[in-house]
Amino acid sequence: MARVDAGAGDSAPTVAIEPLADDRLDEARGLLLDLLVSEQDHFDHPRLTRSELDQSLPLAQPTFRGENHLVVARAEGRVVGLCWCVLHDPGTGLEAEIAELYVIPERRGEGLAGRLVRAATRLFAERGVTFACVWTRPGNAAALRLYAAHGFTPTEQAVLTWFPREAGG
Repeated sequence: MARVDAGAGDSAPTVAIEPLADDRLDEARGLLLDLLVSEQDHFDHPRLTRSELDQSLPLAQPTFRGENHLVVARAEGRVVGLCWCVLHDPGTGLEAEIAELYVIPERRGEGLAGRLVRAATRLFAERGVTFACVWTRPGNAAALRLYAAHGFTPTEQAVLTWFPREAGG
């Protein structure tokens, strides 16, 4: 891939912004460790030494794979609820997301959503997931209560999103 950005003007020293070749990913390891060590101060997570982080940090890979798992609630042979889980390892440990959770309207209030989320978190524990998340609207009180009851807590991080603009926008 070609250089992305050559620098800002003639007076500033040139700093190239460029993709790191797949066979040179180890050049970024020190910076990743610096980041991980410094970020520990901002979160209520167990602290690790730089050496422990170095031993546990797999080198970033150019590609990774993921898995989709669907857990369903079935009544009288019919699927009446689903929990779609996504697992992937971007190089920092196995991560998971509850991508979708849905129970048909006429079966809501029976505890099916809780049973589906419990099945998802069991899967996460069995697979050794190091981080799991779920997204919902801030105004979805029922979902917030459900996820909190199963160990999910509001994030300590600000989550920002980026969407491509429409053509001409």
